[in-house]
Amino acid sequence: MAGGNWTIQNKVLPGVYTNYAGSGANPPVEGSSGVVGIPAVFPWLKEKTLILLTRKDAATLAADFGEDARLVTEAMKNSSQAYFYRLNTGTKATATIGNLLCTALYSGTYGNRLSVSVENTVGQTGKYDVVTWLDTTEIDRQTAADITGLADNSWIKFTKAATDAALSVNAGTKLADGTNGTATSADYADFLSQIELQTVNAIACPTDDPDIKALFIAFEKRMIQEEGKYIQTVVSDSQADFEGVISVKNGVFLENGTHVDNVTATAYVAGATAACPLTESLTNAPYIGAVDVDTRYTTAQQTEFAKSGQIVFIPSPVGGNGVVIQKDINTLTTFTKTHTYAMSKNKVIRTLLSIATEISNRGMLYYSGKVANDENGRKLFQADILSYFRTLEKSSIIRDVAPEDITVAQGELIDAMVVNYAVRPVDVIETIYNTIVVEG
Repeated sequence: MAGGNWTIQNKVLPGVYTNYAGSGANPPVEGSSGVVGIPAVFPWLKEKTLILLTRKDAATLAADFGEDARLVTEAMKNSSQAYFYRLNTGTKATATIGNLLCTALYSGTYGNRLSVSVENTVGQTGKYDVVTWLDTTEIDRQTAADITGLADNSWIKFTKAATDAALSVNAGTKLADGTNGTATSADYADFLSQIELQTVNAIACPTDDPDIKALFIAFEKRMIQEEGKYIQTVVSDSQADFEGVISVKNGVFLENGTHVDNVTATAYVAGATAACPLTESLTNAPYIGAVDVDTRYTTAQQTEFAKSGQIVFIPSPVGGNGVVIQKDINTLTTFTKTHTYAMSKNKVIRTLLSIATEISNRGMLYYSGKVANDENGRKLFQADILSYFRTLEKSSIIRDVAPEDITVAQGELIDAMVVNYAVRPVDVIETIYNTIVVEG
């Protein structure tokens, strides 16, 4: 499906092209559970491949990988599903037991935890039990007369190290020399090319490399402006000045003492952003499992960071240990007639992006190529979207919906329709101005 923004009616591909713009006042110048995409360096898993994990899968992965799975753990604290992508390709661990060559299925240091033993099969002369171990836990056992009778399992590929296929008894040999390798900018680009083909609500850029961050920011702009894929991208310490990019300024300490720096915390914010309901904001939302921030800022510093579009973690202002997100904002800081202050608020942007996605989906599924481009067909589309807006209004996602908020007209070409929408997103209460008068 073609999509994205439009300036003039010159699109060639059938599709739904959507512009969104803010209106209203700018501040004075002083001087539904979603899916997240995370690229990471892992010690195991299939290389260069997106893997869709549920929260249960992620818990298993985290238990196996420990600190190597920190990005997984942080992303899945909020999101129920995530596409994880292993960026790195290293060396596969191996072991040779007589004529048997054991090669880890994937590269990485995780393979060094594997071992294989060969035992005589009880009661069967000429048969052997070949057992695969992860540390001290048996994870696979199969019986064979020789190497040709062995099947690869989920951890190890079995082959002959020589022409002879005979097995020999061995108490246990560890696989060794598995390495993780490193990730390059090309690997991150490969992740983006694959995640582009999936439906996700947010992605994280868990690196502080400025070139890779620039790559992610350019990708984000292209997705919204040219491809009609309405996602948000989370990076560390950036001033991208774009409503689709979220920047994380500092990090946190978890209950177990683990330090999650602002680069790793991009996974947490991406997961929270993807999962945040349209009726809610992440302003003052707790960072699950965090007990303190790694860098504390004064009120004046927090104010400046808010003005520059940075998400900042602060100690919970309401008693006890804990950390909250100070303000749920993106990096948009240059306000114009069409990009107003409201669009720097992520709740508003999530609403606009969700509406744009829904309109695109409905347009392609029910109207493009199916409904006549006459007054009746256009009125049908108008009524459909109006009904959708009414549903959002009932949930206090947008307000004051009226039929005249949606206007439809014949486009310049015979197969084009032009639609204008007026929506009024509802934000949450963030700033409360109180006056207490003492009388008597």
